[in-house]
Amino acid sequence: MSSELFLVKEEIKKNIKILLCYPVEIMFWAIFPILWVIPFIFQGEALVGGSTSSQFKELAGTEQFIPFVLIGAIISTYLFSSLYGMGGSIRMESYWGTLEYILGSPARKISVLMGKALSESISSTFFVATQVLICVFGFGLKLTVAKVLPILLVLLLLVAGLYGMAIALAGVTLQIKESRSLVHTIEYLFYLFSPIRYPVGINPVIATVSLVIPLTYALIAIRGIWLLNQPMSTLWGYVGLLALLDVIFIGVGYTIFYYMEKRVRKSGSVSQY
Repeated sequence: MSSELFLVKEEIKKNIKILLCYPVEIMFWAIFPILWVIPFIFQGEALVGGSTSSQFKELAGTEQFIPFVLIGAIISTYLFSSLYGMGGSIRMESYWGTLEYILGSPARKISVLMGKALSESISSTFFVATQVLICVFGFGLKLTVAKVLPILLVLLLLVAGLYGMAIALAGVTLQIKESRSLVHTIEYLFYLFSPIRYPVGINPVIATVSLVIPLTYALIAIRGIWLLNQPMSTLWGYVGLLALLDVIFIGVGYTIFYYMEKRVRKSGSVSQY
């Protein structure tokens, strides 16, 4: 156990050191999600003639669409940072010529993947904290201390489910040798079928597909706590569904990774481009 924990710790240190070598990337992830959402805020104000909408309230439970979209932008940082980071880190190991050593070493691949996943969570938390400060002081999005712990609980469950998705993506990256186009595809699907930018109740098909996406339940619960001031007791159903999806996604993610790893080992295509 101590050797596995040492491997996880060293993998976290390595990934954080690499990230710190590229301050432009840190600035990108810390600021871009908020810059990305500003045009939608202006578009919404132009369409409804202000910062509130009674029709929006019928779908979202609040007439303030600006905080709704800002929260979506903040929480989705964990999703996209995890997907880009996990698949991208496997691809970069191939670029650096170290992937063959990792796969050929006696180290458990779960520990390597867990180290990569935890390093992404640490960096994502820094990015999210920066975005929250921008939203609090720049857009007046209020966050009280009493809401922090319930939100952190939901975020932990969301991150667990994202680990499963990211690990599956890492396995697919081993086979197809490229992750960015696949991540972009997943990114666009999540924009469409989860309530990042708008309530999924706007369309029955979108609402149905969103039921199998962990981000949907995380956003509903966090917006309920943060924006709608709902007590945690009314949101346990969403939290329970999120936990159930976590178990499914983690199990499926590890299964896909080990299958792909075995396949590339057998085919001898680990070092191919």
